Amino acid sequence: MLRLPHEVFATFRIDSRESALDRQDVVVALCFAAGIALALGLAGDGLADLDVFDAFVWIFLTGLSVGFAVYWLLGSSLAFVTRRLGGWGSSRRVRHILAFSFSPLVFALPLWLLLPPLLILLGAWSLVLLLVGLREVYGWSLGRAAGALVLAFVWLVALAVGVWSALALLGGLGE
Repeated sequence: MLRLPHEVFATFRIDSRESALDRQDVVVALCFAAGIALALGLAGDGLADLDVFDAFVWIFLTGLSVGFAVYWLLGSSLAFVTRRLGGWGSSRRVRHILAFSFSPLVFALPLWLLLPPLLILLGAWSLVLLLVGLREVYGWSLGRAAGALVLAFVWLVALAVGVWSALALLGGLGE
């Protein structure tokens, strides 16, 4: 995946149940790795206050939770946007493209131990792989793939603002 992403993403053009089942174990592992990378990035120096066991449990549980939340939320919004931009196939395929773009994040824990700011480079590499994946699977230009990412992010922000506003109107927030 890291050496020949075009070839890996080209196999995603086949959107069958069997091909998705073949990828599902890798998708789970990559989402977990992405969650760990995000958890480490969010933790900052906060893990220094924990003992080794507590830090391990925190990284594991937070990584698992955050990884799958990102997979489902960002993947669903990206699937919503790609369908509107002329993408074909299932939402599962878009989520699998997203998950496979998490491949560089497998190196998050060793890099975090060496130098935490290097996590930004892994995030940028994942973003590039996501653009490559969208471009390869749907035959889009780089601009159209980038536009899909921006629109998916805007859609998520608008959704969050809408939910936040509804909660505030109902008295659940802002008191």
